[in-house]
Amino acid sequence: MSIFHKSLAIASLAIATPSLAQTTPETIANTVLADLKAGDATNVVENILAKAPLISTGPAEKTNLINTLNTLFSSYGRVEGWELVGSRHASSRYVEHSYIVFQEKYAMSLELKFYQGKEGWNLTAFNFNDKLDKPIEAQFMEDLEKSLESLADKN
Repeated sequence: MSIFHKSLAIASLAIATPSLAQTTPETIANTVLADLKAGDATNVVENILAKAPLISTGPAEKTNLINTLNTLFSSYGRVEGWELVGSRHASSRYVEHSYIVFQEKYAMSLELKFYQGKEGWNLTAFNFNDKLDKPIEAQFMEDLEKSLESLADKN
């Protein structure tokens, strides 16, 4: 086997074996979003909290989160997809992502905050609701930055 094939095999093993694969904010976010699309609020909350070891919630808080998600699902329908609308990096170890999650009748916003500690990336905070102010503001700021960059390039 050539060196290229060996490295490809090792890379494939790392991707296929979660313990060897590097967890990133994107992989955590994709898991959360896929759980939302599956539509099981209890599973969503349990999996989010499993990825957020510093967030301690008791049974009442978990029930409240599950009920909030179930309300969003029953009001706006199943999740059909999502789009990343903003990403902020305070440093290489602290990242925030904002998503619009598209549902059958409306959309919800989802904010995820990540920190890379000694053990790797963790989810440190999350927020989902049907107010789209922050994602729209994030998209506006991104568009504004692009416009300013374009003007600067022309001058």
